[in-house]
Amino acid sequence: MVRIRRLDPEQRAREKQAARDEDARRLAAGEITVAELAKENGFFAGFDLSKARITAIGKRRIGQKKP
Repeated sequence: MVRIRRLDPEQRAREKQAARDEDARRLAAGEITVAELAKENGFFAGFDLSKARITAIGKRRIGQKKP
């Protein structure tokens, strides 16, 4: 069975604001530095980049030996 979730923009806005408020609280309490927070909130924060590799740039494959 496929479940389709609908995005509630108002709920998402509340969630994002709550996250911002929590970030501000942690900063004010000295629980985290600005640099640590930036790393947590960065675009790639949810990815394990140690296992990532670039295999192509555009249509050009890289890192492979030519036959």
